[in-house]
Amino acid sequence: MAQLSVREIPARIRQRDLSVHELLQATIERIERTDPFLQAWVELDREGALREAERLDHLAERGTVLPLHGVPVGLKDVIDAAGLPTRAGFAPLGDRPAQADAAIVARLRELGALVLGKTHTTQLAFADPAPTRNPWAAERTPGGSSSGSAAAVAARQIPLAVGTQTAGSVLRPAAYCGVVGFKPSLGWFPLEGVIPLAWTLDHLGLFARSVEDVAYTYVALCAHQRLELPLLSEPPRLLFLVDFLELTEPEVAEHLQDVVRRLREAGARIEERRLPVDVQLLLAIHHVIMLAEMGALHQQTLEQHPDAYGPRLRAAVEVGQLVPAGALLHARRLRRRLAALLDDFLARADAAILPTASGPAPDRSTTGDRRFQAVWTLLGTPAISLPSGLTRDGLPLGLQLVARYGHDRRLLHVAAWCERILPSLPPPPLT
Repeated sequence: MAQLSVREIPARIRQRDLSVHELLQATIERIERTDPFLQAWVELDREGALREAERLDHLAERGTVLPLHGVPVGLKDVIDAAGLPTRAGFAPLGDRPAQADAAIVARLRELGALVLGKTHTTQLAFADPAPTRNPWAAERTPGGSSSGSAAAVAARQIPLAVGTQTAGSVLRPAAYCGVVGFKPSLGWFPLEGVIPLAWTLDHLGLFARSVEDVAYTYVALCAHQRLELPLLSEPPRLLFLVDFLELTEPEVAEHLQDVVRRLREAGARIEERRLPVDVQLLLAIHHVIMLAEMGALHQQTLEQHPDAYGPRLRAAVEVGQLVPAGALLHARRLRRRLAALLDDFLARADAAILPTASGPAPDRSTTGDRRFQAVWTLLGTPAISLPSGLTRDGLPLGLQLVARYGHDRRLLHVAAWCERILPSLPPPPLT
C-alpha cells in the first residue's frame, strides 16, 4: 500500500478493493516503523484520522467517492488544522490547538483527503535546520523549510504533502529527497491559516511522487471541472538557462547536459539562452524584500522572546529591521519591472529548464542553496522540480521547469512530458 499513488487510492476505494481504514492502518504502521529514523512528523493525529476514515468509508459504502477520497496527507507545521497545535518549531507558540482549518486544509477535507498530522519545518519556515533526516542518507539534509513534508513523501510514508515556499522551501527539498515538488503561481490559493514568513513572497506548494499526482491534486484543489490533464500533442519548446548551469557543481552540470540531450533526442526543441537580467540582481531584490518583511513581522515577538529564536532566523530578523524603507520600495519597483521583462522572455517557449539546486543534498548543518529557486519565488512564476537521476554517491538530483506567471497547467503538461523521458528513481534505501 505504500506504493499507491494519489490517483489510485480513490479508484481502488470506488472499486471496493480497498477501504480508507485499511489504508490508514498500513500508513500508520509504516510511519511508526520508519519515523524513529526519519523524524518527519511533529504530530500524528491517529484518533482524528481514524474517525475521519470511518466517515469516509461510510460515504463510499453509500456510493460517494470524492476526488481525494482517503488519500493520506501531511501538513507542514506552519499550516493550521483544527484541533492540532501549530508549533512551527517555535516554543512561544505553545501547544494550543488551532481553532479552525487553514483554507487549503478545509479544501483538502472537502475533497476527501485524510489529514494525518503535522510534518517538521525549520523554525518558522526559515533556515535553522529541522530534525528530519534525508531518507537517502542520514547525514544529509532533506532541505528546508518543508523538510518533513518532502521526506515523508520520499520515504513512502504518505503519497501527498503540503509545504510552503518563501525562497526555495518546496522545490529544494523535493530535489534533495527525490520527489516531485510543485510551486504554483503566487496567489494560486489563499494563505489564510498559514503562518507567514514574508507576506509578498509566501507560496503554498505540493509534494508527491509523480507529476500526475501533483497535477491531479492541483486541479482538484483549484476546483477545475476537468480533473484530467491531456498530454501534449507535440514535444515542448524549452529554454535551457545556461546562467544557472555555470553556478552548479560539475557533476550537476554534467548531469543536466545529459538530461537536455535525452529530451532533445525525444523531440524537444531546446534553445540555450541567458536571462535578460543578472541572476545576482534578482537574488538581491528577493533578499531585501524577504528580510525587510521578516523584520517587520517579527519585531514585537523578537522583543518578547529573543532567546526562542534560532541563530539564523534571529540574525535575519535583526538585519531585516535595518533595511531602509527606500531600499525596500526600490526593490519592490524593480520586482514589478523585471517580472514584466521576464514574462516576455518566458513567453518565447513552453517552459525554461535549469537545475533545481546547485548540487545534491549537503550535510545537515544547512538546508541547502536557495539561489536556483528564489528567483522564481520573487517573480511568482510557477516552477516544478522533477527527480532526474542519482549522483555517483546515490543522492537524488532534480530538474527544474519554470513557466510564465499563471501558466501553471501548461507547465504541468510540459513536466508530464519530460517525466516520461527521465529515469524513474527507486525508493530510498530506508528500511
